[in-house]
Amino acid sequence: MSHAESRLLQCLVHVQSHLDGDLSLDALAKVAGLSPGHLHRTFTARIGETPKAYVSRLRLERAALSLWLRNATVGAVAKEVGFGRHETFTRAFRRRYGVPPTAFKSRGATALGSFEPGRQPASSGLQSGYALSATRVVTLEDKHLAFIRHLGPYESVPDSIFDELQRWARGRGIGGHRPLLGIGHDPPGLTPPERLRFDAAVMLDGPVKADGDVGYQLLRGRRYAFTTHVGPYSTLVPAYMEIVGRLAAMPGVTFVGVPVVEMYHETRIDSTLEFNHTDLYLPLAPGVPS
Repeated sequence: MSHAESRLLQCLVHVQSHLDGDLSLDALAKVAGLSPGHLHRTFTARIGETPKAYVSRLRLERAALSLWLRNATVGAVAKEVGFGRHETFTRAFRRRYGVPPTAFKSRGATALGSFEPGRQPASSGLQSGYALSATRVVTLEDKHLAFIRHLGPYESVPDSIFDELQRWARGRGIGGHRPLLGIGHDPPGLTPPERLRFDAAVMLDGPVKADGDVGYQLLRGRRYAFTTHVGPYSTLVPAYMEIVGRLAAMPGVTFVGVPVVEMYHETRIDSTLEFNHTDLYLPLAPGVPS
């Protein structure tokens, strides 16, 4: 990966955590430390979308998910994803989803389709069962993460991406059994399969500079619904659906969809094992008592 592409990774992390801010080409170029023209060329070649199209898609996908999951007004959702004018948001939303946001919100899950957060590695044969702990509300503090990003269907995330990340850590003297995490940034029911973002991550003590395919991000502290899953990774999707059902019955709890965080108990990821232990963290709206 070139120096410019490493800077691009830094830019992508900035976008995902600042959807309500200034994400113009000039602003992103400053974040990346590149000229606007250089960033535009590198971004488009590497991501397959222009910076403007990428930002617009992420904002509208996040808005659609919020309209489905939360009892929020269209105006509030528009502001949260960086649209200053209600009319501009409505036009952009209609172009992408074929209906205005008010109609999308009234359709609920029918408009969204199948929402399946998280990772679902491919498997064959009869699916084994799984077990879930009770679900409770917890607060995670900020986490420093080194990560490698996978673009594409969650079921195609290879175990080897975690092996590569661990080799990188060992090569830089980052020792010990560092917790491994997976972060699903996009809802499959809204994001095209080839655009789904999954970060294989390892926890660090502090920030690091982007290095080749390995980037750095700060996972901001927030409240989550926490549940431990025991079973093969291929049962994570039904487990997520069960947890979402639990949250719907918990008073005062509002599930906001993404990003979903998986924290793995194992020191090496192996999707062929039947009894993996995975802590699942589903993000909640602020103000939920813990």
